Amino acid sequence: KLRRKRFLVFCFYLESMSPAERLLAYNRANRQVAILCNHQRSVPKMFEKQMERLGDKIKEKEEKIAAAAKELKSLKKSGKDASELEKKKNAIGRLKTQLHKLEVQQTDKEENKTIALGTSKLNYLDPRITVAW
Repeated sequence: KLRRKRFLVFCFYLESMSPAERLLAYNRANRQVAILCNHQRSVPKMFEKQMERLGDKIKEKEEKIAAAAKELKSLKKSGKDASELEKKKNAIGRLKTQLHKLEVQQTDKEENKTIALGTSKLNYLDPRITVAW
């Protein structure tokens, strides 16, 4: 009974997650298996450069969000029509979603730097589980 209750809570939690967060949760579960099976690898040569580029993309998105927020504020002051305000609000929402996706991607990449997930996914995971996710 307790196991079923935990499963239902997890399913509810999973449904409230974005696709990027689901992927992170899936990789974290597989990472735990990879650690138990001792599937290690060395840090890739280009890892620091990739993380730097990802950090630059995140900073760029944050700057775009700040600029869009300033534009929205100026549109509100100038008294423009509601359709332009809605367009700008939607654009800010899209930018925030993209920023969140990049941040989750950065977290996942950082956590995976010394663990070979491919080995555990290939050898120990039933493909039906992957498809269900």
